[in-house]
Amino acid sequence: MDKTILAVGADIKNRFLIAKSDRINFGPDIGDLARAKNYEFFKKEAGKAVKKFKPDVIACDPHPDYFSSLFAQELNCQLSTVDCQLIQHHHAHIASVMQEHNLKKPVIGVCFDGTGYGQDANSWGGEFLLVNRSGFKRLSHFKYRMMPGGDKVVQEPWRMVLSILGEKAADFISGVPKQDKQLLLTMLSKRINSPLTSSSGRLFDAAAALLGISVYARHEAEGPIRLEAICEENCSQRYEFETYQQNGCLIVDTDDIFSGMLKDLKKAKDNSLIASKFHNSIVQIVVQVVQKLCRKFAVYDIALSGGVWQNNFLKKKVTTRLAKLGFRVFTNVKAPVNDLNISLGQYYVSCNSGKS
Repeated sequence: MDKTILAVGADIKNRFLIAKSDRINFGPDIGDLARAKNYEFFKKEAGKAVKKFKPDVIACDPHPDYFSSLFAQELNCQLSTVDCQLIQHHHAHIASVMQEHNLKKPVIGVCFDGTGYGQDANSWGGEFLLVNRSGFKRLSHFKYRMMPGGDKVVQEPWRMVLSILGEKAADFISGVPKQDKQLLLTMLSKRINSPLTSSSGRLFDAAAALLGISVYARHEAEGPIRLEAICEENCSQRYEFETYQQNGCLIVDTDDIFSGMLKDLKKAKDNSLIASKFHNSIVQIVVQVVQKLCRKFAVYDIALSGGVWQNNFLKKKVTTRLAKLGFRVFTNVKAPVNDLNISLGQYYVSCNSGKS
């Protein structure tokens, strides 16, 4: 493809790129575009690239409120000859792996992260996708959960505990005023300001908050990082979970995982054991779902991407088990596994638009 492509990337961790043929020029790692200083820097640097390379195609995320996407749409209006392509967030994550490893055949993509705008306008993040060079199909995902207070659950992960377990977990959440818990339970019961998410990242947040490791998060992924740190490598125990079909998708229900964790807490079980069992449960989910999907679609290449795969305990166990079962497992190597790879995936999809 001889066209020049500007891929503007994501918002919370931004890195754009501009490319012609196989020559890819990355912009700087900018950070969260919601910060005015970062957004101004992004516009300045992306503007320089546009002026120098004159793109034919702009690829961006479909999220209606992403600053990077608003910039792309404004640029599309200014340059009437430019084609603006919307590339779904998790599709881009998996496509970045395909670009890195020069994969041409379809893959089963396991995309685990905190958030990404889904095709149904819900927040995705626990996704199993069938991805080819230009498109994708959502095959399976974690059960939708309410996020009481919306994005506030990121700073206050205890909210996700109540979303998953309800009132029975209230007494096990320490350091949160009783009236705050009660208000949240009312919000959940009346579905007030509680958008839906399938995010795996929110499950890790909830697990850490339930164990009292990170009830309030002072920095990004604090709970999941601390949760991973206490895992026991040799532990093989796990909790049960269920799967069921809904609207053509295989839904992964983790209710029994969290009920099992709560039961262990009541028995005063060691936090390290509970954290290990939680991680092992997620490993088993990935292996079981991948096996089922691969048999159905005759695809045996697996791509892992998204910020949750920064968890080395999880990644090592998943890749080892899948490799032993005969699957080829790929993940980001040169590009980061988090949102800094989104522009690379957008570029890959744009390059291969129209190809199967």
